Amino acid sequence: MTIERRAILHPSRTHELRATAHRIVNGSLPGTLPARPTQVDLAQLRTLDVGVTPQLWTEANVQLLEGMLIARVRLDDLDSALDLVDAHFAEGRLRGRAVLGLDSLGSLFAAVAETYAVAGRPRDAGLYSSRALTFAASEAVRYRAAAVQTLVFAVNGEFSSAAASREACADLARTNRWNVADTDHALTVADILLGAGTLDAPRTERAAALLRSIAPRDPYAQHAAATAEAIALVLRGDLTAGAAGLRSAIGGAWSHLSHRLMRQLALSVLAEAALAQGSARRSLALLEALESSPSHAVCFEAHRAAAHLALGDDRAALHATDGCLALGAEHCPRTLAIVLVRRAVARDRLGQSAAADDLFDEACNLAHHAGDLIAPFISVPREQLAPLRERLRERRPDLAAAVADATEEFHRREPRAPQALPALTPRERSVASVMRGGKTYGEIAGEFTVSINTIKSQMRSLFAKLGVSTRDEAVVVLERHGFYL
Repeated sequence: MTIERRAILHPSRTHELRATAHRIVNGSLPGTLPARPTQVDLAQLRTLDVGVTPQLWTEANVQLLEGMLIARVRLDDLDSALDLVDAHFAEGRLRGRAVLGLDSLGSLFAAVAETYAVAGRPRDAGLYSSRALTFAASEAVRYRAAAVQTLVFAVNGEFSSAAASREACADLARTNRWNVADTDHALTVADILLGAGTLDAPRTERAAALLRSIAPRDPYAQHAAATAEAIALVLRGDLTAGAAGLRSAIGGAWSHLSHRLMRQLALSVLAEAALAQGSARRSLALLEALESSPSHAVCFEAHRAAAHLALGDDRAALHATDGCLALGAEHCPRTLAIVLVRRAVARDRLGQSAAADDLFDEACNLAHHAGDLIAPFISVPREQLAPLRERLRERRPDLAAAVADATEEFHRREPRAPQALPALTPRERSVASVMRGGKTYGEIAGEFTVSINTIKSQMRSLFAKLGVSTRDEAVVVLERHGFYL
């Protein structure tokens, strides 16, 4: 069906379009299971043109606008969804005059908040989710607004706030005796993010199972569930099976029917799994050319930094995360804590202990405030964190104890990663890169235009750092760490 550009100006559309918008909007509310929209419904509203802002917003054209937003988000057409928001909203309100009920505004603002959240813009999402809760008059719309707010908090790593918002949804569901199948889509995605972010495998598995049951015919939901199941395997320490599941989710034949946020999360966990398996270069290869979400809710730079630390390249770890600091308050606080820990380790290994302590203090305080005292410290060998933790204990024994208590149980079940490579000089890295090719000392010396004795001296230095005595042993250690990918 072809819709003229002025369609959004005229709410008196065909009965079919009005019914479709009604099913999509009402299908996002609890207690309306028979009206659940189909993939055909979503596709139909996704194809509508954005149009121009009407002179007067009414219940009919606002419901159409909301249906168009939900359809675009559910089908991962985020750029088009953001265009729709930009065209019709500014500073937390609709452009133009409106004659609307409170619930209509609350439901509409929840859809805008969800758009921003899944696009990786939680600050913008937070503005609209708070307005959605303000305007929500019925308990169904209040549930929808609280569900989206839970997603906003989860994306931004504010786990304590997310837990409170999640409990508000549970209270509403219990009070109204809503069926579990009425669970909001945004809430199930939030549960996956919360399970993965807090390293809680059972919670991640429960979210996956729920998503599979409430949306059996939705390929996007099924992809998200498969991603969550693979993440849970990684969290349980089954890195091989988990990585295989994540690779299938990212590169499978049906991966195009997936949400950007889930793909980013899958890549993030896969990069960490590769690092835990001792393959830092494979982790870097997975992340090559990838861009983080606008707020770095999924921060690929943090993963690159961890890989560089494992390879002993502290300056590269700092360089990889310089842009994160440049974001300032726009950076997601949860992943910023991870970045700061990894920068602290790099600074400490470079002999800059004062700068390292400042970074570590900020990271621990930020993690404590966000309610996530585990994630910032994974993928960094404990021996590298030890001096930072010891000095923190001298300055802030209370904070150091909280960090230790939170991470102790995780470390007991954490897969044992190989000890990180020591820091190598640029020349040592160059020499290491050609050691396993079978070249003689003379050939290597000729390649670098130095004497054979110089090459032998550089190799002895490399052997000492790696704790080996022969060239073959050095190659084995480097291979174990994924140096040669």
